[in-house]
Amino acid sequence: MLAVAQLPMADEVTAVFVDEAPRIDGYLHDAVWNTVEPVDEFTQIWPDDGSQPTEASEVRIAYDRDNLYFAFRFWDQNPELIRAKNLERGGRNDRDDHAYIALDTYVDGRNAYLFEVNALGTQDDATITDEGLTIDSFSWNAVFRSETVIDSLGWTMEVSIPFRQLRFPKGEDLTFGLMISRMINRKNERVIWPHIGLDFAAGSNTGSFGALAAVSQYGRLHGLKNIRRGKNIEIKPYVISGIQEIRSDLAFDVVERDFTRDLGVDFKYGITSNLTLDLSVNTDFAQVEADNVQLNLTRFNLFFPEKREFFLERSGLFEHGNARSTQTFFSRRIGLSRRILAGGRLTGQVGRFSLGLLNIETGDEMGDLLGSKSINNTVARIRAEVFERATVGAIFTGFQSSTRENYATGVDAQYRFWTASEFNAWFATVSDSNDDKNREAGHVSLRIQNDRYGGQASFTSVGRDYSPALGFVRRHDMREWAVAAQYTPVVDIAWWPAVNRLSFRSELSYVEGQDGRKQSMEADASAGVAFNRRDGVSLTLTRQFERLERSFFIRPNVEIPSGDYTFSEFGVMGRTDSSRRLYGMFGVSTGQFYHGTRHDMWGQGGFRQSQYLQLEGGVNHSIIDLPVDNGRFGATTLTASILTAVSRKLFAKALIQYDNFTRDLQTNIRIDWIHTPGSDLFLVFNTAHHFAGDHEMLFDPRRDVLFRDRLGVAKLTYLILL
Repeated sequence: MLAVAQLPMADEVTAVFVDEAPRIDGYLHDAVWNTVEPVDEFTQIWPDDGSQPTEASEVRIAYDRDNLYFAFRFWDQNPELIRAKNLERGGRNDRDDHAYIALDTYVDGRNAYLFEVNALGTQDDATITDEGLTIDSFSWNAVFRSETVIDSLGWTMEVSIPFRQLRFPKGEDLTFGLMISRMINRKNERVIWPHIGLDFAAGSNTGSFGALAAVSQYGRLHGLKNIRRGKNIEIKPYVISGIQEIRSDLAFDVVERDFTRDLGVDFKYGITSNLTLDLSVNTDFAQVEADNVQLNLTRFNLFFPEKREFFLERSGLFEHGNARSTQTFFSRRIGLSRRILAGGRLTGQVGRFSLGLLNIETGDEMGDLLGSKSINNTVARIRAEVFERATVGAIFTGFQSSTRENYATGVDAQYRFWTASEFNAWFATVSDSNDDKNREAGHVSLRIQNDRYGGQASFTSVGRDYSPALGFVRRHDMREWAVAAQYTPVVDIAWWPAVNRLSFRSELSYVEGQDGRKQSMEADASAGVAFNRRDGVSLTLTRQFERLERSFFIRPNVEIPSGDYTFSEFGVMGRTDSSRRLYGMFGVSTGQFYHGTRHDMWGQGGFRQSQYLQLEGGVNHSIIDLPVDNGRFGATTLTASILTAVSRKLFAKALIQYDNFTRDLQTNIRIDWIHTPGSDLFLVFNTAHHFAGDHEMLFDPRRDVLFRDRLGVAKLTYLILL
């Protein structure tokens, strides 16, 4: 194992062994906590990096052979102002007062487990991979206990983390990396132990989120001896039943009705302390939330993020390429058009190496498994630590069907240095049984970054026919050069004390084809103001050139002809703190668009009525006027969501969406009852209606609103721990 930077003694703490486990109820009355010295040397990281916190915090750490225990006392001079409204597990805890616990169990300075709990005890969790933390990282679902109490002094929290949920090296005397953070939401203040400078947050205007992933800067948790690892076996069977009605031709009679009754199982086995095997048979994702509606006003493919838990867990390990642009592996290629019959994943760490292997068989029905009609999807990934904060890796993806074989092979290297600076490079090549065309892509970039200054330069090349069957490529046949610079100074304006910092950013990209012919060029400049309470406003100016070698249809009846186009756009965006009772964000922009004009308006807002009811809504509207046939039109999407909760174990969410391109009104209702930890009962209802009329003055819903399809599903899971 490679050594990481030596930390001062102040950044070390020793856990205390206890014979009798504390009762996890949020009250710190257990006698054991009186025997544990608290960690109380927290430091503010945002908004005033390095300053003393405005509220005191303490944490005590103990353990027995099966669990790691934390007891927190968070003082607050105004406990009635503590923000605590989210009861949805995995929901928006960032809008509440909350705390993080991060554990680097291998002390490799790269990877960690992250546990999040808000002031109501609502949980979320994530895996940090190679000091990277994104929204997708929070897909990991650990089984741990947490309880909180809000009292006259602030709030208290107790957490119990089973060792069986973690992977760590062999040995009887262990040390973990440790980071603890508290967010005082109404003040937009984050405090942290040990102190990790804002430089490691890469200039994020949220102030500190990026610093949570700076695993190389964590403190040390000593004293873990003779702990039990358990058998590390988890079995989660499921049963599902439902009905779907579909009308494909918009007639009044139901065309098709399909009943579903099925069984499946997920199996997790800790082969060693370092390697975990996940198996899934007859996998079903009926409980996954619906995609957000997007309207495509470009000639490139839209990106829809992955939402399925099986693929999101440890997804950071399998990343290769440019995210959302040129990904060697994109899991949504698997199991959407054909069901997942069976699949397995092996992940873990052996010495300096992080390993990942994914193999999934897809087909139309279980009888296709391993037959000529099934499709095999394989991904193999390895990353190696070469020295401190430097990683090299390789990836292989394979798609095999009876008519086609497609294989992608790639390598990559990453080096983080100073604080948030980074060098990144990757290369991939694809072979396909159907042809032998140019199928290569690569990228190299250098970013110099701290909390105030930043600069970046990059080069990306994508071959004309580069198309990994299990990947995502937004744009083919291109070579892109890009440079960017930013300046985000902290300011203290006497006549405007609410301002925290300013931000200035500029970016220039130039794209040509593999033949050297210019395709695109874009220059952006922006300026913004960030306030102390997460409010902000920004201005943007864009100048863009596009060369269309061939025409494309922006709508089925609107064709943009080939040619050269140059256009400019100016925009304004504002936002308010989303943790407030009422919050919102808006944006407007106007400019030229393919020899015509385009005006965009969008807005989102929400109302956090209580912990039991939260409402959100949004609208995106574009007015396009082009000098072509049918060139004047509007593009509109409307969304509304309703989140209701009875408790941390029972909550529901409804998502309603409409767009004027398809004229479909879609509703997705998802109810989740966590009947035991790690086990759920999901009830899902989907409906879709089509507005067939032409928006006449005399609108008749009996005639113009036609039912398209609806779905009702119940899925029951039960977690068995051995």
